[in-house]
Amino acid sequence: MKPHVVRILERALSGGRSTFWSERASYWIVNTLLVFGLFFVLTQIFLYRWTGNLYAEGEGFRLDGMLDNRIPFIPQMALFYLFLYYPWTFLTMLYFTFIEYRWGPAFGMSLLLVGFISVAIYAVFPVSVYWWRRDLLADPLAGNFWAEIMYRYYERDTSFNCFPSLHAAKSTVVALFWLWYCRMHPSRLRVAAAAGSVVLAAGVVLSTLFVKQHYIVDEIAGIGLAVAASSAVVKLCGREPDTLIGRSCSRRPRGTHPACGVSRGTWPGRRSR
Repeated sequence: MKPHVVRILERALSGGRSTFWSERASYWIVNTLLVFGLFFVLTQIFLYRWTGNLYAEGEGFRLDGMLDNRIPFIPQMALFYLFLYYPWTFLTMLYFTFIEYRWGPAFGMSLLLVGFISVAIYAVFPVSVYWWRRDLLADPLAGNFWAEIMYRYYERDTSFNCFPSLHAAKSTVVALFWLWYCRMHPSRLRVAAAAGSVVLAAGVVLSTLFVKQHYIVDEIAGIGLAVAASSAVVKLCGREPDTLIGRSCSRRPRGTHPACGVSRGTWPGRRSR
Protein backbone atom coordinates (compact mmCIF):
# COMPACT_ATOMS: atom_id res chain seq x y z
CA MET A 1 0.00 0.00 0.00
CA LYS A 2 1.16 3.49 -0.82
CA PRO A 3 1.66 6.08 1.90
CA HIS A 4 -1.27 8.45 2.23
CA VAL A 5 0.84 11.47 1.25
CA VAL A 6 2.02 9.71 -1.91
CA ARG A 7 -1.53 8.80 -2.91
CA ILE A 8 -2.78 12.37 -2.42
CA LEU A 9 0.12 13.76 -4.44
CA GLU A 10 -0.38 11.17 -7.15
CA ARG A 11 -4.04 12.11 -7.54
CA ALA A 12 -3.06 15.76 -7.84
CA LEU A 13 -0.45 15.00 -10.50
CA SER A 14 -2.48 12.59 -12.59
CA GLY A 15 -6.03 13.88 -12.20
CA GLY A 16 -7.17 10.91 -10.14
CA ARG A 17 -5.61 8.22 -12.32
CA SER A 18 -2.62 6.16 -11.19
CA THR A 19 0.07 5.61 -13.79
CA PHE A 20 3.61 4.31 -13.68
CA TRP A 21 5.07 7.80 -13.95
CA SER A 22 2.59 9.48 -11.61
CA GLU A 23 3.44 6.95 -8.88
CA ARG A 24 7.15 7.31 -9.46
CA ALA A 25 7.02 11.11 -9.52
CA SER A 26 4.97 11.17 -6.31
CA TYR A 27 7.46 8.98 -4.47
CA TRP A 28 10.35 11.04 -5.82
CA ILE A 29 8.83 14.26 -4.50
CA VAL A 30 8.05 12.82 -1.05
CA ASN A 31 11.43 11.11 -0.76
CA THR A 32 13.33 14.19 -1.88
CA LEU A 33 11.52 16.27 0.72
CA LEU A 34 12.29 13.77 3.48
CA VAL A 35 15.85 12.75 2.63
CA PHE A 36 17.33 15.86 1.06
CA GLY A 37 15.05 18.64 2.26
CA LEU A 38 14.20 17.91 5.88
CA PHE A 39 17.05 15.58 6.79
CA PHE A 40 20.04 16.80 4.81
CA VAL A 41 19.39 20.53 4.46
CA LEU A 42 17.46 21.20 7.66
CA THR A 43 19.08 18.91 10.24
CA GLN A 44 22.54 18.33 8.77
CA ILE A 45 23.29 21.86 7.57
CA PHE A 46 21.18 24.48 9.32
CA LEU A 47 20.47 22.84 12.68
CA TYR A 48 23.91 21.21 12.87
CA ARG A 49 25.60 24.58 12.34
CA TRP A 50 23.28 26.22 14.85
CA THR A 51 24.03 23.73 17.64
CA GLY A 52 27.73 23.83 16.78
CA ASN A 53 27.83 27.57 17.46
CA LEU A 54 25.75 27.65 20.63
CA TYR A 55 28.76 27.36 22.93
CA ALA A 56 32.26 28.83 22.94
CA GLU A 57 35.25 26.64 22.12
CA GLY A 58 36.72 25.21 25.31
CA GLU A 59 33.31 24.87 26.95
CA GLY A 60 31.27 21.72 27.05
CA PHE A 61 31.74 18.25 28.45
CA ARG A 62 34.58 15.76 28.06
CA LEU A 63 33.50 12.14 27.95
CA ASP A 64 36.94 10.61 27.54
CA GLY A 65 37.94 7.70 29.72
CA MET A 66 41.16 5.80 30.17
CA LEU A 67 40.57 3.76 27.02
CA ASP A 68 39.78 6.83 24.90
CA ASN A 69 43.08 8.44 25.80
CA ARG A 70 45.00 5.30 24.87
CA ILE A 71 43.66 5.32 21.30
CA PRO A 72 46.36 6.80 19.06
CA PHE A 73 45.87 9.46 16.43
CA ILE A 74 45.94 7.63 13.09
CA PRO A 75 45.16 10.24 10.42
CA GLN A 76 45.06 7.62 7.65
CA MET A 77 41.63 6.66 9.00
CA ALA A 78 40.41 9.85 7.34
CA LEU A 79 39.99 7.54 4.34
CA PHE A 80 36.95 6.03 6.06
CA TYR A 81 35.91 9.15 7.93
CA LEU A 82 35.80 11.48 4.91
CA PHE A 83 36.42 9.78 1.58
CA LEU A 84 34.33 6.62 1.93
CA TYR A 85 31.63 7.65 4.39
CA TYR A 86 30.28 10.72 2.59
CA PRO A 87 30.10 9.29 -0.97
CA TRP A 88 28.54 5.98 0.09
CA THR A 89 25.97 7.67 2.33
CA PHE A 90 25.05 10.07 -0.48
CA LEU A 91 24.79 7.27 -3.06
CA THR A 92 22.53 5.29 -0.71
CA MET A 93 20.33 8.34 -0.22
CA LEU A 94 20.02 8.68 -3.99
CA TYR A 95 19.32 4.95 -4.42
CA PHE A 96 16.44 4.77 -1.95
CA THR A 97 15.07 8.11 -3.09
CA PHE A 98 14.95 7.55 -6.84
CA ILE A 99 15.64 3.90 -7.73
CA GLU A 100 14.10 1.75 -4.99
CA TYR A 101 11.79 4.66 -4.25
CA ARG A 102 9.20 2.61 -2.35
CA TRP A 103 11.79 2.20 0.40
CA GLY A 104 12.38 5.96 0.49
CA PRO A 105 9.75 7.01 3.06
CA ALA A 106 10.97 4.55 5.70
CA PHE A 107 14.63 5.29 4.96
CA GLY A 108 14.01 9.04 5.03
CA MET A 109 12.03 8.94 8.25
CA SER A 110 14.73 6.85 9.94
CA LEU A 111 17.37 9.41 9.00
CA LEU A 112 15.09 12.28 9.97
CA LEU A 113 14.41 10.77 13.39
CA VAL A 114 18.14 10.32 13.95
CA GLY A 115 18.79 13.90 12.83
CA PHE A 116 16.19 15.59 15.02
CA ILE A 117 17.03 13.58 18.14
CA SER A 118 20.74 14.26 17.66
CA VAL A 119 20.45 18.03 17.29
CA ALA A 120 18.08 18.17 20.26
CA ILE A 121 20.75 16.47 22.38
CA TYR A 122 23.51 18.69 20.98
CA ALA A 123 21.56 21.79 22.01
CA VAL A 124 21.29 20.82 25.69
CA PHE A 125 24.28 18.52 26.18
CA PRO A 126 27.35 20.09 24.52
CA VAL A 127 30.05 17.43 24.30
CA SER A 128 33.33 18.64 22.76
CA VAL A 129 36.67 17.26 21.58
CA TYR A 130 38.27 20.70 21.75
CA TRP A 131 41.07 19.54 24.07
CA TRP A 132 42.23 16.78 21.74
CA ARG A 133 42.27 19.17 18.80
CA ARG A 134 44.21 21.77 20.77
CA ASP A 135 46.92 19.24 21.60
CA LEU A 136 47.09 17.83 18.07
CA LEU A 137 47.33 21.24 16.42
CA ALA A 138 49.97 22.38 18.94
CA ASP A 139 52.28 19.55 17.86
CA PRO A 140 51.33 18.71 14.26
CA LEU A 141 52.73 15.83 12.24
CA ALA A 142 54.92 17.50 9.63
CA GLY A 143 54.72 16.23 6.07
CA ASN A 144 51.86 13.81 6.75
CA PHE A 145 49.28 14.05 3.95
CA TRP A 146 46.40 12.54 5.95
CA ALA A 147 47.18 14.57 9.05
CA GLU A 148 47.07 17.77 6.99
CA ILE A 149 43.63 16.81 5.74
CA MET A 150 42.37 16.31 9.30
CA TYR A 151 43.96 19.56 10.53
CA ARG A 152 42.09 21.45 7.81
CA TYR A 153 38.91 19.62 8.71
CA TYR A 154 39.32 20.62 12.37
CA GLU A 155 39.51 24.27 11.31
CA ARG A 156 36.12 24.27 9.60
CA ASP A 157 34.16 21.77 11.67
CA THR A 158 32.80 22.47 15.15
CA SER A 159 34.36 20.63 18.07
CA PHE A 160 30.85 20.13 19.48
CA ASN A 161 27.99 17.93 18.19
CA CYS A 162 29.70 14.79 19.45
CA PHE A 163 27.13 12.84 21.48
CA PRO A 164 25.66 10.91 19.73
CA SER A 165 27.99 10.43 16.75
CA LEU A 166 26.19 11.19 13.51
CA HIS A 167 28.88 9.34 11.57
CA ALA A 168 28.08 6.21 13.55
CA ALA A 169 24.32 6.75 13.41
CA LYS A 170 24.02 7.46 9.69
CA SER A 171 26.38 4.67 8.64
CA THR A 172 24.40 2.27 10.83
CA VAL A 173 21.08 3.32 9.26
CA VAL A 174 22.61 2.85 5.81
CA ALA A 175 23.94 -0.60 6.70
CA LEU A 176 20.63 -1.70 8.25
CA PHE A 177 18.58 -0.70 5.22
CA TRP A 178 20.96 -2.38 2.81
CA LEU A 179 20.80 -5.56 4.92
CA TRP A 180 16.99 -5.48 5.02
CA TYR A 181 16.77 -4.67 1.34
CA CYS A 182 19.23 -7.42 0.39
CA ARG A 183 17.35 -9.94 2.50
CA MET A 184 14.09 -9.23 0.68
CA HIS A 185 15.57 -8.79 -2.81
CA PRO A 186 18.78 -10.85 -2.89
CA SER A 187 21.23 -10.64 -5.75
CA ARG A 188 25.00 -10.76 -5.98
CA LEU A 189 25.27 -7.01 -6.39
CA ARG A 190 22.94 -6.32 -3.47
CA VAL A 191 24.74 -8.81 -1.25
CA ALA A 192 27.99 -7.05 -2.10
CA ALA A 193 26.40 -3.67 -1.31
CA ALA A 194 25.06 -4.90 2.02
CA ALA A 195 28.34 -6.53 3.01
CA GLY A 196 30.26 -3.45 1.95
CA SER A 197 27.93 -1.24 3.98
CA VAL A 198 28.56 -3.29 7.12
CA VAL A 199 32.33 -3.17 6.61
CA LEU A 200 32.16 0.53 5.85
CA ALA A 201 30.04 1.22 8.93
CA ALA A 202 32.55 -0.59 11.13
CA GLY A 203 35.41 1.32 9.52
CA VAL A 204 33.62 4.65 9.97
CA VAL A 205 32.93 3.98 13.66
CA LEU A 206 36.57 3.12 14.27
CA SER A 207 37.78 6.05 12.19
CA THR A 208 35.95 8.58 14.36
CA LEU A 209 38.00 7.37 17.31
CA PHE A 210 41.35 7.27 15.51
CA VAL A 211 40.99 10.76 14.04
CA LYS A 212 39.98 12.04 17.50
CA GLN A 213 36.56 13.31 16.49
CA HIS A 214 34.56 11.32 19.05
CA TYR A 215 34.63 9.48 22.33
CA ILE A 216 33.76 5.80 22.63
CA VAL A 217 30.47 6.60 24.33
CA ASP A 218 29.53 8.80 21.35
CA GLU A 219 29.79 5.78 19.06
CA ILE A 220 27.73 3.58 21.34
CA ALA A 221 25.04 6.26 21.51
CA GLY A 222 25.08 6.79 17.74
CA ILE A 223 24.73 3.09 16.94
CA GLY A 224 22.02 2.66 19.56
CA LEU A 225 20.08 5.66 18.26
CA ALA A 226 20.25 4.38 14.68
CA VAL A 227 19.06 0.90 15.60
CA ALA A 228 16.25 2.26 17.80
CA ALA A 229 15.09 4.82 15.23
CA SER A 230 15.15 2.42 12.27
CA SER A 231 13.44 -0.33 14.26
CA ALA A 232 10.74 2.08 15.43
CA VAL A 233 10.06 3.24 11.88
CA VAL A 234 9.94 -0.31 10.53
CA LYS A 235 7.63 -1.35 13.36
CA LEU A 236 5.41 1.66 12.72
CA CYS A 237 4.92 0.73 9.08
CA GLY A 238 4.25 -2.90 9.88
CA ARG A 239 7.71 -3.87 8.61
CA GLU A 240 6.81 -2.72 5.13
CA PRO A 241 8.93 0.25 4.06
CA ASP A 242 6.57 1.94 1.61
CA THR A 243 3.65 2.36 4.02
CA LEU A 244 5.12 4.81 6.47
CA ILE A 245 3.48 8.18 6.07
CA GLY A 246 0.06 8.28 7.69
CA ARG A 247 -2.74 6.12 6.37
CA SER A 248 -6.29 5.96 7.63
CA CYS A 249 -6.76 3.14 10.12
CA SER A 250 -10.50 2.90 9.63
CA ARG A 251 -11.88 -0.44 8.45
CA ARG A 252 -8.48 -2.07 8.66
CA PRO A 253 -8.43 -5.87 8.33
CA ARG A 254 -7.94 -7.99 11.42
CA GLY A 255 -4.33 -8.73 12.28
CA THR A 256 -3.00 -5.59 10.65
CA HIS A 257 -0.85 -2.95 12.27
CA PRO A 258 -2.97 -0.19 13.89
CA ALA A 259 -0.73 2.61 12.60
CA CYS A 260 -0.28 1.52 9.00
CA GLY A 261 -2.83 -1.18 8.37
CA VAL A 262 -0.37 -3.76 7.04
CA SER A 263 0.15 -7.28 8.27
CA ARG A 264 2.37 -7.76 11.28
CA GLY A 265 5.55 -9.74 11.21
CA THR A 266 6.66 -9.15 7.62
CA TRP A 267 10.20 -8.02 6.80
CA PRO A 268 10.89 -4.70 5.11
CA GLY A 269 9.81 -4.88 1.49
CA ARG A 270 7.75 -8.04 1.79
CA ARG A 271 4.11 -7.93 0.81
CA SER A 272 1.74 -9.82 3.05
CA ARG A 273 0.04 -12.71 1.36
